[in-house]
Amino acid sequence: MKPILGYWGVRGRANPIRMLLHYVGVDFEDKRYTDPNQYYGKDLIKLSEVLDFPNLPYYIDDEVKMTQSREILHHLGRKHNLEGSDEQELVRMGVIYEQVIELFTSLIYIGYPPDVENRNEIHEKLRKHYVSKLPSKLTAIVKFLGEDEWMGGKKLTYVDFIIYDILDFNRVLFDPKHFNAFPTLVSYMRRVEGLKGVKEYLSSEAFQPMPIFGPTALFGNTKDYTPTE
Repeated sequence: MKPILGYWGVRGRANPIRMLLHYVGVDFEDKRYTDPNQYYGKDLIKLSEVLDFPNLPYYIDDEVKMTQSREILHHLGRKHNLEGSDEQELVRMGVIYEQVIELFTSLIYIGYPPDVENRNEIHEKLRKHYVSKLPSKLTAIVKFLGEDEWMGGKKLTYVDFIIYDILDFNRVLFDPKHFNAFPTLVSYMRRVEGLKGVKEYLSSEAFQPMPIFGPTALFGNTKDYTPTE
């Protein structure tokens, strides 16, 4: 059967998986739910019969039926030789993964502040604080990368796809000047964007840079979103 990757009709957590699949040349069904009723209706009932923990994203092929975005990436990394080669690379992969996930988690908090009367005010306060700390966060990632081409070391691994996407969130959600001040990271992003399969995917209609978050978020929630300062 053709593998199926299911996720909401936003960029969210699924794009790194899409990038990896295009890189390794897997022909898959990219199922995007734009209507919640489609997922929570018949599909969830059917998926509950084959998935241990029904959720989005999910990945189904002849070998596995699974959820959890990192483990889907990890599985595909092992399967397609995109895992670390030794303990040092594995440690680096784990460390940088957790570091960028902290950035992603912060972005989620900014996008989905508590549903209270001053929700917009909380969003703006969190956004400004995040932007003020962003240079130091990116500086640390530059130092971590050092002279290596990839985050795990000399070899491309599955974590490079999720690191690329979260770094790109920071490039497109805010004024690009914040990210472009780090040429090492700009060069890293270009290396990922130039990978065979990835290059074609990112230049196709299948790739949607926006929205990143769902319609109830306070930023990155529309196709025509304009970066804030």
